[in-house]
Amino acid sequence: MAEFTIQEVEKATGGHLVRPVGTNTVFLHVDTDTRAIHPKSLFIAFKGDTFDGHNFIIQAHEKGAAGAVVSELREEYQNVDFPVFMVADTVKAYQDLARFHRRRFAIPVIAVTGSVGKTSTRNMIATVLSQKLNVLQTEKNFNNEIGLPRTLLQLTSKHEACVVEMGMRGLGQVAELAAIAEPTIGVVTNVGKSHIELLGSQDNIAKAKSELVQSLPADGIAILNLDDSRVAAMADLCKGKVIGYGIENNAAIRGDRIVCNEKGIRFTCRCFDQMFDVHMTVIGGHNVYNALAAVAVGRIAGLSENQMKKGLGEYRGLPMRQELVRIDPYTFINDSYNANPASMAEAVRSMDLLTKGRKIAVLGGMLELGDWARKEHEQIGSQIADSGIDILITVGKLAGYIADGAKKGNMETVYMAADHAEAVDILKSVLKAGDTILLKGSRGFAMEKILSYFERK
Repeated sequence: MAEFTIQEVEKATGGHLVRPVGTNTVFLHVDTDTRAIHPKSLFIAFKGDTFDGHNFIIQAHEKGAAGAVVSELREEYQNVDFPVFMVADTVKAYQDLARFHRRRFAIPVIAVTGSVGKTSTRNMIATVLSQKLNVLQTEKNFNNEIGLPRTLLQLTSKHEACVVEMGMRGLGQVAELAAIAEPTIGVVTNVGKSHIELLGSQDNIAKAKSELVQSLPADGIAILNLDDSRVAAMADLCKGKVIGYGIENNAAIRGDRIVCNEKGIRFTCRCFDQMFDVHMTVIGGHNVYNALAAVAVGRIAGLSENQMKKGLGEYRGLPMRQELVRIDPYTFINDSYNANPASMAEAVRSMDLLTKGRKIAVLGGMLELGDWARKEHEQIGSQIADSGIDILITVGKLAGYIADGAKKGNMETVYMAADHAEAVDILKSVLKAGDTILLKGSRGFAMEKILSYFERK
């Protein structure tokens, strides 16, 4: 794990040692939570609206911490028997320590951002690279100003590559994350409408995502989805090399002859001078794009054709992201982790490609759309009406606009439920053996709860 001397903490954070005790101390870890203190760690006292780490300095010391970084001095720990560093902002100090540690490693650092598919693409890249390299990647969805440093501080001499995810909720945030991770390779998946309530337009969302490309050094490489015009335009902002991928454009890395069904995905990948067939046991055409991005990174890292094929074949997806769950005699597609217009539309398309049995969509709403909410929900409903989905059940008022759009498109079998329990009652009343059921909605709607009613048997 990340080790720091007192001198290195001062250098990294610009902090002032106000309690100069144990001047030869070496910190063996960096902790931010007293519930999981490592022996001889450096405790960072975060302060938020509902918590204050400064209240737990003594407790951290008693649990084995060897020092603390604080932004305010209090009498109760000024006499504690370990070094205390004073900084203006403890979150920034945490980030500064992560950057300092990241610079100890001359390895590829791959950063992934985009409106849809960040986590799946990051995980797929790590799976592919793991065929040749020892890879550290972002845990879960720890992709913000706290989660990213946490990942970087886990780097050790054993790691040969690092894959991180960068989320954002406003302009400047990706740039801040890039300044911490200093990526050598940047992947931009797409520009959708997630967070449009905060940013106001897709152009602003594109501007925010492009901060990753602009952050890359002259010897860095941007990997861009050329089928997304806003992402393709980011090539002009890159100081280094650009590699494009796509399906519709004549990109350097391209997917062709794509077959998607309930058994998975098959396609032919053209990677510069290579051409090989890929089979993946996940559903959803969007995963072809994710795979092409992973191939691009794999090619840069020197993986062989067989290593890339094997890595993609071993990828199994992530929980609640188009996860196939079979509860006989039904098949559920648990895609309930989150939703925005692009991912919802892709989920509907993926359902359309399934070839067996009836198809039922049980959908919650999409959050953070602001004034766009009604229009975007109705458009999804219209798409469902034009698809091969047989039955639509919506949950909650916001998703009711999806039902409205479907009815306007002359879809006949549409139900609106007020909550999960009512949706389950409706679903059980219409289910037949062999049906496939899609569960999707924004995280706030917790659509996976529908599944729990069937798993209780």
